[in-house]
Amino acid sequence: MLKLIFNGLAIVFGLTAIWFMFSLKSKMEDEQALVQQILKEKDALVEEKEKFNQEHASRYGRERVKNQKLEEEKFEATVEQSSQQKARDESASIIADLETAVEENQKSIEELKLQVIKEEKDFDELEAIHQANILAIPAIEINKNNLLDSIQNLESEIQVLNSSLENYGTVTKILKEHFDQTTAALFRDKTSRNWLEKGEYIRLSYIQIDLGNGLLGLPVGQEDGVLKNKLFAIRSNGDEICKIKITHAELNQAVASIVPLLGKPEKLLTISEFDLYHL
Repeated sequence: MLKLIFNGLAIVFGLTAIWFMFSLKSKMEDEQALVQQILKEKDALVEEKEKFNQEHASRYGRERVKNQKLEEEKFEATVEQSSQQKARDESASIIADLETAVEENQKSIEELKLQVIKEEKDFDELEAIHQANILAIPAIEINKNNLLDSIQNLESEIQVLNSSLENYGTVTKILKEHFDQTTAALFRDKTSRNWLEKGEYIRLSYIQIDLGNGLLGLPVGQEDGVLKNKLFAIRSNGDEICKIKITHAELNQAVASIVPLLGKPEKLLTISEFDLYHL
């Protein structure tokens, strides 16, 4: 029984092995066919690659020549652009100089226009003055004739005066002697006469006071009749303050000493106006 089982299993395994071998062979054939197809496709791809490489090499050569030509054209264009830029810069500089020159010329033209307007105005003013002078000529002629007539009249008057002044020197000498004599008499009268009579007074608004030494400085002198050794009384508002004696006198100032034991000299310090009475 076991033998049959083993035989059956052996048959089954044998059949399975045969079937596996046939399957493996079939698979190998299929794989070989696939390999053959792959090799054919490889050859086709290699051929296509070589053809593409040839076309690419040819296209690369054309592109390289084209690029080289483009580089040359680019270089030439750069050189041309640089030349044009230089020319444009030079043109811009020339244009700027021309614009500056045009502006200066326009400014000069405006100044010339203003100067022409001013000169035209001055010319019109001069023309008006000229016309006024032309119109004034008759009046000037009349004035000239009047002046000539006046001159003739003046010459006549001068001749009359010359005639009347022939004795002028003698008359002048007599008048001068009379003037000198009158002046001398007045001076003698002034120096000899006591201009301040007793009871007359001079009003003063300022004197210098030195009570310690009993002295007064007066702003009046010989011209006012204040002479040396004269006695005066100083009064204010009718009240007698003190008596003084002139110890020194000049033309317009004098020094006096206060007579002691008479009056109240200290009041001199409190008043601002004084009456100097001649005693």
